[in-house]
Amino acid sequence: MATWPLTQAASAQEAGVVSLDTITVNATRTEGSAVDALASESVVTSEDIQRTEADKIADVLRSVPGIAIRHDADSTGAAVNIRGLQDYGRVAVTIDGARQNFQTSGHSLEGGAFFLEPEFLDTVTVVRGPVANVYGSGAIGGVVSFETKKPSTFLRDGETWGVQNFSQFSTNNGFSQGLTGAARVSDAFAVLGSVVYRKNWKYSDGQGNEVFNSTSDIASGLVKAEITPAEGHTLLLGAITNNSDYRSGNPGGTNYDNTVQDNTLSANYHYEALDNDWIDLVASTYWTSTDLEQTYLTGANAGNTRDFGIDTIGIDANNTSRFGTGAFDHALTVGVDAFKDTVEVTDAAGTGALFTPNGERTVFGAFVQNAVSYSDWLEVIGGLRFDHYELDGGAVSSSGQRVSPKITVGVSPFEGMALSGLTLYGTYAEGYRAPSVTETLISGLHPFPAFAFNPNPNLRPETAHTIEAGVNFKRNGILVDGDRLRMKAAIFRNDVDDFIDLVGSGPFTCFGPCNYQYQNIDKARIEGVELEAHYDAAWGFVGLAGQHQRGTNRNTGGALDSIPADKLVTTVGFHVLEDKATLGVQWETVSAQDNVSTTTPSKAYNLVNLFASYSPREDLTLGLNVDNLLDQQYTPYLDSDAAKGLEVKFTVRARLGG
Repeated sequence: MATWPLTQAASAQEAGVVSLDTITVNATRTEGSAVDALASESVVTSEDIQRTEADKIADVLRSVPGIAIRHDADSTGAAVNIRGLQDYGRVAVTIDGARQNFQTSGHSLEGGAFFLEPEFLDTVTVVRGPVANVYGSGAIGGVVSFETKKPSTFLRDGETWGVQNFSQFSTNNGFSQGLTGAARVSDAFAVLGSVVYRKNWKYSDGQGNEVFNSTSDIASGLVKAEITPAEGHTLLLGAITNNSDYRSGNPGGTNYDNTVQDNTLSANYHYEALDNDWIDLVASTYWTSTDLEQTYLTGANAGNTRDFGIDTIGIDANNTSRFGTGAFDHALTVGVDAFKDTVEVTDAAGTGALFTPNGERTVFGAFVQNAVSYSDWLEVIGGLRFDHYELDGGAVSSSGQRVSPKITVGVSPFEGMALSGLTLYGTYAEGYRAPSVTETLISGLHPFPAFAFNPNPNLRPETAHTIEAGVNFKRNGILVDGDRLRMKAAIFRNDVDDFIDLVGSGPFTCFGPCNYQYQNIDKARIEGVELEAHYDAAWGFVGLAGQHQRGTNRNTGGALDSIPADKLVTTVGFHVLEDKATLGVQWETVSAQDNVSTTTPSKAYNLVNLFASYSPREDLTLGLNVDNLLDQQYTPYLDSDAAKGLEVKFTVRARLGG
């Protein structure tokens, strides 16, 4: 998907909690702020990321409601869950517009993973629910759009060049070193380059035990060129590489030596006509290649190798025309998109090619959407999306197509009154996800415990039907002059027809002949409530983010095992020393998740994190973060390993420019 126009990051003195005001491409694929979007949308800025000094994606998105990030200790990848939906493309993850569709079948991040260096990030936009179906096929859970640094956001006003060094040491993880530089060669051309190396050693959990296979080496690089050949035209060319080495597996089981090579190329073009409002064109193309090579370290296959690879190529184009008819203003957006996944797996000694089968999947679609506004109190957004897919592997093929509607109505009935700034909205949206190659073609015998996977060429696509009601509120000058309050809250129900799940004749621990197959559950229901609030003033900021979700298999009445635990995250920060320093505390309270069917339940826990930064001068920033201050022993639900205990991170950022 194209992720244009450029985001407008908060300024340094506004590095409090202003994410809901950040201008980005929103759920309707038009420019706007999250607090004004008639959808469950959140934005994380580079200032938010730097405040946490994130060394993994879960830290980046810690304060976003409705989302959970899975990190296994023995993997350098991350997997996203939005509103209880995850794996096999239910959440569309993009990096600079390029879809990340890599997945393997196994015991680590099964169903989907991506690899990304947090230090490269400029902004992250999260849209929850199939209201984001204009971003492409499959996103019945939502979209996470990562945008990396570019020259125009890295270089400061008046600079033609800039270089920044990044150094970090962790008492419970390792060290990191990075360098970013950018230059404006001419008015029409600028370039940026960035490299980061992370050395992670075995970390200790809250009981002081070293976590098995938690070491890794990660080397990442980013190159971005920004070209503006004429007024109204902008072209971004980007290349990202991530290379990591780590070991995976459990004590006493099969262990592997892993090497990941992940590469993304993207080109994003934006043309906004200066002489009329009919042309606001965005077009992009991309290629993503992820290759995981594993060497067996234990067992009968020790010394042999296997390789998991997926290549994704895609295109995306849309145009927004703005015009009026009488008292109504229109933003009419028409778009097309397509991508192709090619899965290639080799495993001569083991079962890797059976459980992650080879095949191809081609998905394409088109959409039309009209956002109609009347005066300053009414907005109606209506849209239709057409999707088609084709899947081939071995002697099996399947295809399908569907039209998915969306309608949103938003009202701001109190403009000019005491409740000015309050917007109410309601949405009905449908989404469509084609089955993946693995879900359709998986076939083979799991050696121990013994059970068989059977293919299902008759697997039907999933269709999501979401009803959502939300409230947006923004007001300045609540308590003192210059302060700001921003809030978003939503309640939703998502009914998924033909939900795809792994169904078997017995539990995974069976020691007899068992058969497992991905099948369509007639109906699954996920419902919940989300809240996000930010207050920002000269003295500091306060943030609140929470979620409550439940999921049910409506055939059996049992729980869906993919629903994250309820949580509430509270952040309080203070600006001191004439705004040269920021310090604060974050409290994350997470409920137990024991409403499960087959997965291991999780216990409740509380995390207290401290953060502080000090800039004695503009070109130097010193950071101190204390994560898990109380040294809690905990394992996030759906993670397979205990998380880190107490961790202290020291960070130095030094910059030159001119």
